[in-house]
Amino acid sequence: MDTGEGKRIGAVERSVRILEQMVEDGDGGVNQLARALDYSPSTVHAHLATLHDLGYLVTVDGEYAVSNRFLRVATHAQDRIEGLDVIRANVRRLADETGESAQFMVEEHGRGIYVEKAEGDRGAPNDTSLGRPRYLHMCASGKAILAHLPSERVGEIVERWGLPAQTDQTITDEAALFAELDAIRDAGVATNEGETVDGLTAVGAPIRSAEGRVIGSISVSGPTHRLTSNGEIRERYRDELIGAVEDITLNLTYL
Repeated sequence: MDTGEGKRIGAVERSVRILEQMVEDGDGGVNQLARALDYSPSTVHAHLATLHDLGYLVTVDGEYAVSNRFLRVATHAQDRIEGLDVIRANVRRLADETGESAQFMVEEHGRGIYVEKAEGDRGAPNDTSLGRPRYLHMCASGKAILAHLPSERVGEIVERWGLPAQTDQTITDEAALFAELDAIRDAGVATNEGETVDGLTAVGAPIRSAEGRVIGSISVSGPTHRLTSNGEIRERYRDELIGAVEDITLNLTYL
């Protein structure tokens, strides 16, 4: 399919950037958005007014805010994910049984998108906002996906997005990344040990369709002192994760 790369429409790009900035800042007024994006206030106002007329913004206390109409767009996107209901149920169960945080991620445009998450009774704060693009190379969910993509595709992702560091533990060398992806395929799970947040560890595994296609990945995360022992992921967390993946796979096979 021709994606039309290089044929960008400036007005559409500006509208999207304005919407993304509103989400990032918690909405905001015309002047605040104009300063953040380096657009003129008149440009920002014109885009906001148009989005409001189309129903994608509302006014709250005299300022524009994102409307719930975007729920229809998000729901349509999620409807494409095979077996999402059973995946959601297992994310919730994984969080309840481990007491930690559990997440489900998909890959889009070479980035990771968290689509579902759940918190256990001991869930530690983590930066897993739903819908926000993530670098795949630094999180357990992302590495679980990368490990099961063709090497050519992984190379394309690295070329496009690079390997930026978020902590001192983040992998920033391409050869080191490919070596870790080999190890992940052997182990069956991927880990993130302080690569996104110091003191936070996660373990993730891929979810495959009945045909073997990688749909996404599921992970559990929490404080390093709870998830690891002597530098290794505690067996109970790995076992709970693999159990969730197996349940999802079984349901996908017989849907």
